[in-house]
Amino acid sequence: MELMDYLTTRRSIRRYQDRPIPTEGMEELIRIATLAPTGSGEQPWGFLVLDDKEEIDALSETIKGWLKENLEQYPWLARYEKWYTNPKFHVFNRANTVLLIYGNTQSHWYVYDGTLAASQVMAAGAEQGIGCCWIGFAQDFCNTPSFKQDHGVLPGYELVAALSMGYAEEHPKPPERKPAVMFGENKAK
Repeated sequence: MELMDYLTTRRSIRRYQDRPIPTEGMEELIRIATLAPTGSGEQPWGFLVLDDKEEIDALSETIKGWLKENLEQYPWLARYEKWYTNPKFHVFNRANTVLLIYGNTQSHWYVYDGTLAASQVMAAGAEQGIGCCWIGFAQDFCNTPSFKQDHGVLPGYELVAALSMGYAEEHPKPPERKPAVMFGENKAK
């Protein structure tokens, strides 16, 4: 896929083929992620790959229950309550792979750097037919001390991005976008 094609047709993919991403493929995507721009050259990212389908399915159910129990802490998620209370809803879109990108908080730039790394993964994956979806529902649970300890995430790292990943089963049309909001002398007339 050509870069401009990717940039103009990119979509979050929520339906995947039942085909795992090979270990070598994930290693290459992570290597490409580490080539992302990084503030002050700090490279504060860390990566966790979940590729056990049963673990991912169980994690989805755990997150749904956890969100129901803790909704008062996350009022912006109330509008999605019908989703995560639906027994058929799967937080990770039934993906075979989940990539969690953490950032070392010693770097002021860790959120930006982790986000740029995620963008690199999404773009490089698209070239291989791998689609991704940024999973906001996983953000807080996968950043809890117990989850991070259970998965060997080093102290001082905070979750920046959670991506469900897999070979795309569908390629939805790009959505309509609003025109850019422009400020100053360059604003649209």
